[in-house]
Amino acid sequence: MSGFPADPYAISTQTRAEAGAYLERLKLPSTLLDSPPSLSLLSTLFLSHLEQIPKDTSPLHVPEAQWNGPSTPIKLGSAFTNMPVGVSAFDRIVHENKGAFCFSINATFASFLRYFGFVVSELVGRSFKSLGNDPTTHPDGFKWGTLTHELLVAGWPDSVDRYLIDAAWGPCNLAKPIKLTTDPAGEIILGLNEFEAYRLVYEDLPLSPNMTQPVDIIPGYTLYRRIAAVGTPHVLPITADSPGYWTPLFHFHLSSVPLADFILYHHFSASHEIASFTAFWLITRLIPGGNGARRSMMYAEKEGQGNRAKVYTTGGPEAQGSEEGRDVEWVEMETGPLKEYLAKEFEFKF
Repeated sequence: MSGFPADPYAISTQTRAEAGAYLERLKLPSTLLDSPPSLSLLSTLFLSHLEQIPKDTSPLHVPEAQWNGPSTPIKLGSAFTNMPVGVSAFDRIVHENKGAFCFSINATFASFLRYFGFVVSELVGRSFKSLGNDPTTHPDGFKWGTLTHELLVAGWPDSVDRYLIDAAWGPCNLAKPIKLTTDPAGEIILGLNEFEAYRLVYEDLPLSPNMTQPVDIIPGYTLYRRIAAVGTPHVLPITADSPGYWTPLFHFHLSSVPLADFILYHHFSASHEIASFTAFWLITRLIPGGNGARRSMMYAEKEGQGNRAKVYTTGGPEAQGSEEGRDVEWVEMETGPLKEYLAKEFEFKF
């Protein structure tokens, strides 16, 4: 994906051999190779992807050669341009059992889905910058960032419906396809347990009353997550009288993005001098069979916290909606102990 693409909307589709290797990576049977596209198949592939392939910023901080030498301290942002772009992440994901971030994972997942006959749009979203807060009451209001997140919308020729899927959001990731609808009420579904609920709404980019309104705007889709007091399960239908509030995750337009623009978005997120992803270390995936429980490794340079990454579990039915980490472990931010831990706990291959 280097240089300016001659065919800006060219799409990538995996071969049967590549799709077979991908299924093996997802720990799914090769018999699925002959399955026609359906909501059931999409749901199975999507959930397995989130359980097996982590969102992973480690390429931005560790050049590959550093893993093979003596144990050395890791400096955030030191690799800078090491994150694979788009489907070039295939080998890292499939053969090295590692992960990447959204512009690599979702592009590669899209090429995998196309093998089965899914029609997949690669889109870009605007992330909400006050995650977890109620934008109608919090001082931040509707605080939006730039277009720095790739996501997918998938359908198939025999279906009138299309579904949002996102294999690389990370914590609070919706793990089920959610249908696009123009109904003003939106589409509301529960997640993998009764303490997760999501809503996809067709609307203009929501802004606070005190914010300048754009001169021209077109509607898009906003994905929201429902937050209620710890211990309060979500019960459908969720109405204005239900406990809790909706907090946005991201907003996007249903307009396919050309390859050159994805290269630009990738650069701003991974290799620009103010790239946001170079400021933190994150490796996170759902625990297989954990009904939404997630294991994450997180590190950011904060005074007084030392040079150790925190590994912790969140979510799942046992959390009852709490976002507090449990089963906490600490790993030194050096290549030796991290390599050993990632191979053991996240199944990385070096």
